[in-house]
Amino acid sequence: MVTAVRKPISVQKSQVQEVETQSPIGVEATAPRSACPRCSARVFTGYYEPECLKCGWVDYEFQAPETKQQSILGSATRYILRYVGEFAALSETLAHVKVVRLRNRAVYGVVCPFCTKPMAQTSLSGKRREVREQRYECGLGHRVSLTPAKSGSLGWK
Repeated sequence: MVTAVRKPISVQKSQVQEVETQSPIGVEATAPRSACPRCSARVFTGYYEPECLKCGWVDYEFQAPETKQQSILGSATRYILRYVGEFAALSETLAHVKVVRLRNRAVYGVVCPFCTKPMAQTSLSGKRREVREQRYECGLGHRVSLTPAKSGSLGWK
C-alpha cells in the first residue's frame, strides 16, 4: 500500500525518545548469528562454531547447547523374551536379553534360560530357512534361537 504525503513531516531529535536496551544479568545469547558482521553474508554453523564462508569470520563466543544423546548401548536396554516355539512345557520359561557391544557393533547378550549362564552367538546350521533367526549357545550346550514372534515382537525357541 502506498500513502502519498502532501507535506513532508520534519522530526526533531527532541521528539524522538531514545530507549537503551540491556540484557538481563547473567544471561548470555547462545543463538548463532545469521549474518556476518564483516560482509553481511550468511553464517553457517558446522561442527564447532558459526563461520562465514565468504570472508572466514568465526564467532568464537558461540556456545552450543548441550544435548544428551542416548545410545542404545548406554541405555542398558533389557528384554525379557517369551518362548514362541512348539513345546507347551517351555511356554512359561523366559529368556533375559541385553544389548551389548561386540567390537564395532551392537548385538544381543543372551542369558541361558535353563542355567542362567551367558551365551555366545553361533552360526546357523543352514537347514533352517528363517532369515532373521540368531542362534546362541551356552557352555553347557543349551541352544537358544532368537526369532520374531507371530505378533511382530522378539521371542526365543
